[in-house]
Amino acid sequence: MTDHSHPFPSRRIALLRMLATGFAASTSLPVWAQPLSSRPIKVVVGSPPGALGDVIARLMAQKLGEALGQPSIVDNRAGASGAIAADYVAKAPGDGHTLLVAPDAVMVVNPFVFPKLPYDPTKDFRSVALLGKATLVLLVSPALKVKTFADFAQLVKSKPKAINFGSGGSGHPSHMAMELVASRLGLQLTHVPYKGTSLALQGLMAGDVDAVIVSMAEAMPQVKAGNVIPLATSGPAAKEVFPNLPEFKESHADLDIAVWFGVFTAASTPADVVQRLNAEVNKALAQPDVTKRLAEFGLTATPGAPSVLDHLMTADQARFGPLVKTLGITAN
Repeated sequence: MTDHSHPFPSRRIALLRMLATGFAASTSLPVWAQPLSSRPIKVVVGSPPGALGDVIARLMAQKLGEALGQPSIVDNRAGASGAIAADYVAKAPGDGHTLLVAPDAVMVVNPFVFPKLPYDPTKDFRSVALLGKATLVLLVSPALKVKTFADFAQLVKSKPKAINFGSGGSGHPSHMAMELVASRLGLQLTHVPYKGTSLALQGLMAGDVDAVIVSMAEAMPQVKAGNVIPLATSGPAAKEVFPNLPEFKESHADLDIAVWFGVFTAASTPADVVQRLNAEVNKALAQPDVTKRLAEFGLTATPGAPSVLDHLMTADQARFGPLVKTLGITAN
């Protein structure tokens, strides 16, 4: 008896399977276009609502939520110089849904001032992206009667420890920046800590301190009003805003300093998730409304690969760590 069935049934089935698989693949979204999941993205920040870190975190949460097509929230966990927020993210699941927006001090200074820090900046995190750098300015009181940075340095050297400076607190970036300048140039200054740089700036104008290093955004209103004298600067917008002022790095190669903010996530987060988050953050940093908003707070947007943030953090730890130990700075 002759068999009239199709002579190649297995080939037909294989073809149908291939077509079905191809159709499914063509109708599904590529990995880069899919949401991470339906759960919200949580952007954690170690500062209270309204502070600079909070403003940056909310801006990033908004842009990431829009780009990824899923909800995003900001979680303010203020306290312990950002250590509480950092520890929370370090112990979060590594799925890309919990991010940390932090200034440099959280990763660079905290490891050296807290005797029992609950997180390790190098082992417990993966860098996502560098957000921006703030240009810094050295301001002095008109009462000092110095007009240039060279004059200031000469005056300090002639009166060791007689000239004082204010900062936002012990271990604050404004404190560490001035101590780094003093260390590299052989200057001996007396430190007067305040609870924030705005109070330190008020102390300068009141004549209680002789000098401060603050961000460009904080400095400009008082510079324009003639209440303080700018002597030197450092950062990405240094020459653009202060074309006639010397930069610190002109006096010493290790004085290319700036306060920066970065995005981090838990160390267990897969590389492809980190890459996707990095791409979305960089896209956000290229948007005019984002660059404008950051510039309002004296920050220059600095998109780049995660490795850029890694290298910056490592370099800053190498120079600020020994300085913290030499000065004997500890967390209060």
